[in-house]
Amino acid sequence: MNINFWKNLESEKRLFYIFLLVHLLVWTGVGLIRTIMPTDALEGIYWGSLHDFGTPKHPPLAGWLTYLAYMPFKSDFCVYFMSQTFILAGFVYIYRLAKYFLDENCAMLSVVILEGCWVYSYITGYYGFNPDVILLFILPAIAFYFYNCMAENKAEDWFKLGLIVGIAFLNKYQTAFLILPMFIWACCFKRDVFKNRFFYFSVILALLIFLPHILWLFKYDFFPFLYFEGELTSNSWINHLTAPLLFFIMQIALILGCLIIFALLKKKFKSPFKLIENYDKKDVWFLLLLGFVPIILHLLMGLADGGTMRPRWGFEFWFLLGIMLFYFFPINITKKEFVFTLKSAYVVMFIIFLALGGLLSVEQNYRSRYPVAEVFGDLKSAWAQKYDTPIKYVGGYLEWTLPLTIYGDIHPKTILDTHGYKDPWLDAEDLKKSGAMIVDRTYDSTIGYTRLSCPYLSDNFVIEPTEYKFSVKNAFGMPREYTIYYFIVPPMD
Repeated sequence: MNINFWKNLESEKRLFYIFLLVHLLVWTGVGLIRTIMPTDALEGIYWGSLHDFGTPKHPPLAGWLTYLAYMPFKSDFCVYFMSQTFILAGFVYIYRLAKYFLDENCAMLSVVILEGCWVYSYITGYYGFNPDVILLFILPAIAFYFYNCMAENKAEDWFKLGLIVGIAFLNKYQTAFLILPMFIWACCFKRDVFKNRFFYFSVILALLIFLPHILWLFKYDFFPFLYFEGELTSNSWINHLTAPLLFFIMQIALILGCLIIFALLKKKFKSPFKLIENYDKKDVWFLLLLGFVPIILHLLMGLADGGTMRPRWGFEFWFLLGIMLFYFFPINITKKEFVFTLKSAYVVMFIIFLALGGLLSVEQNYRSRYPVAEVFGDLKSAWAQKYDTPIKYVGGYLEWTLPLTIYGDIHPKTILDTHGYKDPWLDAEDLKKSGAMIVDRTYDSTIGYTRLSCPYLSDNFVIEPTEYKFSVKNAFGMPREYTIYYFIVPPMD
């Protein structure tokens, strides 16, 4: 971007670009308060290192990208920066899509007020990089190219749509929750699309991209679906009511900041909450279907299954919220109103930054401040007292073993929980020959995980875990002691 281009921009657009840059810098930097990356990011690096077309939970894309971001410099910063780059790319697609429904200023503000949705700030700052972060980019991109295809029917847009949908399914199966309302909209308003050769080309392209993962699923008996089965299995009929209710409450909590910014804008400039009068029926249903059907599908899933529903499963599907607010409740945005909304977003950003930054600074939590060098050094010493070989395998509580794998100086392999299926990445014979270090939270759970990780051990094999204590210090040096247990499974011929 040359200086003349910058000077020739309208002041509102310059302020918008500055906002995007500030967002990138703030939420990239806040993660660096941690001493280790979040578990989701560590899982991604490990899964990416397996170079396979699937993982125990998801398709492979997030793992590949996290691994590629981390490995060149072994830098946490690169992962946090990639995370926020994906969010910024999502903002760009939301802005491009918004221009089909709104004027320029409202299109920009439909992005700005999303700062009040803490999935774009707190959540990504706390979870780092995972498939949900990728959705924050991919879902707006799919919606944008779908709208383009329906409006202009250009071959290049159909190609891009097929490409991005295929990539989206390589990231997370939840992409289907956006594809369904797109299909419903096309059936209602664009039925001739099903006679369009570009449509079928796009579908075939998406399937070809997703095909390696489909073949991988057949090869390994669809074992990632056991993860969802475990998440969604209910132990009580009441969960069929409470699970979707809590999910819905958390969705409202997510968008509340965005709604407050919009309400303040309306109130300050005395703009009544009046519904749009002149509207395009196709546009109205495009926004309503793509904006709300994914959330409704999640609620129906909760009613049917009654299992654990993670609120962040629905967070990524609110990308149309800003567009819907400015479209259905129109407001003529002057420069003064634009600046007020921008300032409101900065205030929200500052509040969330203080909350998250303060939490990461004061908490004495092994999830964010695990003393890997100290713990791994002690575990290696315990191993070295018995064996001359290095630790090649670690198993047990994933949030304690993954940091040893990623940050440890010898990078042992983590024994994954594969939900009862055979681990396709584990060489059972090599494990038996090399032995393993099992680390878990309690005496009994360490025994249980030892037998789960090493099923070749006989029933008569005695397992006596050793207690181990370590301290986690926050950013101010205040310690908190943790007690864990470890057991050394000996190498066997």
